[in-house]
Amino acid sequence: MTDEVAASWRKSGRCGESCHCVEIAVLDEHEQVMIRNSTRPDDAISVSRSAFRDLVARIKSGELDA
Repeated sequence: MTDEVAASWRKSGRCGESCHCVEIAVLDEHEQVMIRNSTRPDDAISVSRSAFRDLVARIKSGELDA
């Protein structure tokens, strides 16, 4: 079983009933965060925890708003 399969995936409470959400799983033993689209669960990326924290901070600040 790969880490990705064994991961406990979570999605934002803001997703509601929508099936189109971003999901994350934290892999503590590797200091990694997996990110995937809930409609394409087989396609996931892995980033460091610090890179994920930076991404969340940029989103919250509005820096990445379109």
